[in-house]
Amino acid sequence: MSAPTIGLQGFTVSGSGLALAKIPIEQDAAYWEWHVDLPGLPRHPDDGDDNDEDRMHSINMDDDNDNNNDNDEDPYALKFGVATRKDRHFYKSLENVEEEGDEASSRDDGTVLMRPIPNLRHNDVIGVAVQQSDLPMIQFLLNGEPLPECTINRFRGTVYPAVYIPPGAAEAGGDRIDDEGISLTAEFDEDNFREMSPHARFGPLLTARGIL
Repeated sequence: MSAPTIGLQGFTVSGSGLALAKIPIEQDAAYWEWHVDLPGLPRHPDDGDDNDEDRMHSINMDDDNDNNNDNDEDPYALKFGVATRKDRHFYKSLENVEEEGDEASSRDDGTVLMRPIPNLRHNDVIGVAVQQSDLPMIQFLLNGEPLPECTINRFRGTVYPAVYIPPGAAEAGGDRIDDEGISLTAEFDEDNFREMSPHARFGPLLTARGIL
């Protein structure tokens, strides 16, 4: 179940909060993509600009601190990965924490198995590859390029593809023109993938039916 503050239209997610796909990840190796729609900040992949420093997505990760400092540089960074199934009681408890002025940890807000990727542009593609046999691992790719610093090496239990849009993310980024807000489209159909999975063993998520 996704957060009540999430807007859903098919496989497209908007609003703010945590959104989960309907189907758990049961196969040994699965890959899917999130396509970023940010109308006010277009990306021009063929503009011939050799200076890509403004598009670098550098992230300092530390698996031992439960990701508590991930958003110090960009509090509006979107998070991608997987999450366990949530219910209305989870979201109500989280709402109570926020109303009391406390800051929920990644473990408390359901994003402990997710990683932030800041400075996204319109038409960026976030690839997520999950393997469960041998060494369970979650890998992330940005426009086909691996993000090894984001890799999650250990997890267990039943998990679902998930994305997290921080509150205020759609209104952040004052440099955007005519900002219409952020939306993300989950793509589970291999025919519609824009990038390659990190290995041939990663197939599309089976029987994906939408977003909860």
